[in-house]
Amino acid sequence: MAVLAHPQAFIFKILHKLELACTARDGSIFGSTKSILPMASVHRRVSPTGALSPYWSAKFRDASGRVMMKSTKEMDRRKALKIAQAWEKAARMAAVGELTQAASMQLLDALMQETTGQRFNTQGIEDFCKEWLAGRKQVGKAASTLKRYEPILDGFVEFLPQKRRSAPIATVTPSEVERFRDEELRQGKSAVTADFAVKVLRAVFNSARRKGLTPTNPAEAVELMPEDCDERIPFAEEQIQQLLRQANIGWMGMILLGLHAGLRLNDAANLTWENIDLVHRTLSFRSQKTAARKHGRERETIIFLHPDLVNYFESLPVSDDPKAPIFSALYGKPSGSHGGLSNMFRRLMDKAGIRVPHGAVKTGKGRQFRALGYHSLRHSFVSRLANLEVLPDVRKQLAGHSSDEIHRRYVHLDLSLQAKAIQKLPGVLPKT
Repeated sequence: MAVLAHPQAFIFKILHKLELACTARDGSIFGSTKSILPMASVHRRVSPTGALSPYWSAKFRDASGRVMMKSTKEMDRRKALKIAQAWEKAARMAAVGELTQAASMQLLDALMQETTGQRFNTQGIEDFCKEWLAGRKQVGKAASTLKRYEPILDGFVEFLPQKRRSAPIATVTPSEVERFRDEELRQGKSAVTADFAVKVLRAVFNSARRKGLTPTNPAEAVELMPEDCDERIPFAEEQIQQLLRQANIGWMGMILLGLHAGLRLNDAANLTWENIDLVHRTLSFRSQKTAARKHGRERETIIFLHPDLVNYFESLPVSDDPKAPIFSALYGKPSGSHGGLSNMFRRLMDKAGIRVPHGAVKTGKGRQFRALGYHSLRHSFVSRLANLEVLPDVRKQLAGHSSDEIHRRYVHLDLSLQAKAIQKLPGVLPKT
């Protein structure tokens, strides 16, 4: 028999046939309760042309006592017979209501050892979640992304009963994922946050499925919730002027980088002088959030500098060390926490007298949505380009957006652009 890339996935296919064999004609998993005499055997079928099949077929009784004939896809007679006997044993257990999840796993473990020489991988839910998270770190996922993943996986494991946490990853059900999503909502988290948790779990179980540890992805069966209407908005031109008047020299540069280059908060704060080329008037950097998903030269984002940024950088004392941070007081600071970058910018908005629209009041662990923040400068950057009728492909490249769907969330068109478009339509009423 050829060597299998994922022997466990092959065993899962055998399990699927086993489940069908254990299902009675009336749809009941337990079938008839009458005694079933063992009769498992194997043989090779002969085709109409007289050719003998290389694969052994199993003959056994299902849970209702009906004789079943199924191919084992196995060329070794001894291994094929073991499969046939396992199917019939499961059928006998189903007939008397003893085919539990634990019993099924034991059967699979024994079957896999007999047919492949390997143990059935019963890696626990908690262990696999930790392994998956470590794997994301290994492939270079941004620290900020991992920080979002970790509490979701920890929360899912803690949501499960203690005994379930060490159960095989293949035993997780859609119902458990759905109840976890509902618990997130009950704690006051938004639909967007709860949906993100489901999407992370989908990625975890997809990984388990690719590795042959589970035949299905239970999180894919869970519907996403309708998203909240809360939406980030761009800054008005006057609000930007208010911010610049109150900002110190460091935050002035940060505001210009968000407004004229669309940089995210951490990317801007962690720039060094080697990222700036004043001769060619370019800014080059690797986004902490998206660089790991890109390949080759695409990982490097290059943006042509706006005259405001050129003037700003030329006004600063340039360090002899190209790796020296441009914003030394902000470099390396986290975006979250009380003393983090987000709260520093929030205090700057308060100082500038900018009124921030809030979303609905949250309870429990939910945080009240704020429509304005540093990321709003990125919305301003994209929207200003759109309102100047810059082509979408150019806008996407400048913003580093990978999809049209994501990019559309950042476009907030002015009514003046609509008016300009409407005025191009010819009238239809007769002239008087």
